[in-house]
Amino acid sequence: MLVAHFFDLIPIWLLLVGTLAAMVLFIEIGFRLGKKGQTRARKAQTSQVRAIMGAGLGLLAFMLAFTFSTAQSHFETRAQNLAEEARIARNAYMQADLLVEPNRSAAKQLLKDYIKLRAGIGELSGNKAKEQIAELLRRSEQIQHKLWLLAVDTEKQAEEEPGFDNRDNPFMVSVLALTDIHFTRLHAAVMNRIPFTIWITLYLMAALSMIIMGYQAGLTDRRSPVATVTLAVAFSAVIILIADLDRPIMSFFEINKQLLVDLYDYMDADLRGTDLGLEYYRGD
Repeated sequence: MLVAHFFDLIPIWLLLVGTLAAMVLFIEIGFRLGKKGQTRARKAQTSQVRAIMGAGLGLLAFMLAFTFSTAQSHFETRAQNLAEEARIARNAYMQADLLVEPNRSAAKQLLKDYIKLRAGIGELSGNKAKEQIAELLRRSEQIQHKLWLLAVDTEKQAEEEPGFDNRDNPFMVSVLALTDIHFTRLHAAVMNRIPFTIWITLYLMAALSMIIMGYQAGLTDRRSPVATVTLAVAFSAVIILIADLDRPIMSFFEINKQLLVDLYDYMDADLRGTDLGLEYYRGD
């Protein structure tokens, strides 16, 4: 489920090398085609090719800007969902104080374990990251189920009390919200991606732009290897940044999980009976 695109199966460094090699290759193909047509080229044709090259590169730049904006929006959505999950988990932890023992202690310990998993405390090995994250998701859903069973048990106990009102169980509401935000985060990371059609269009535009740029250089029989490689590297780097931003498991970017780490420290200190007072908010 962590793989929603074909590109996700390719390591990011290999995708970078492949994209860069393709850019240089298409420029070279265009240059050779331009040299073949050099003898038939006229001044008007050269000007036309130069205008088409400018339009192609401009359209490619527009496509890159649009796609980068979309990937950045997906990244920000994942960051906002993380903050929302931290807020809901903290509320659930505080509302667990309203439960009776042993449900109170069990709920707090489960929430602490849950936040530890979601914060990703501990290093993930690179070649097994997907398997480890899948295991973390499975364990997270197990904890959610146990929290729900505690909420249901508390509801059944409350039903026996006089004047029972099923709206008096905020812990159950928070557990439901925690489950909702879990699936929201999962959808944002795995399903809400840049469509594959846009990727194909982006690479096609890049290929055509590189060909026409090489073709224009072939017509004039003038080209700079440094400028060629620099342009290919620039466009390839932007494409790879977009791909990494859009991936469930990023290499160059990282969502700041300090909120979850701080929340875990808060829960750990509370369960150990430490005086939270100013300690948590000062970060001492």
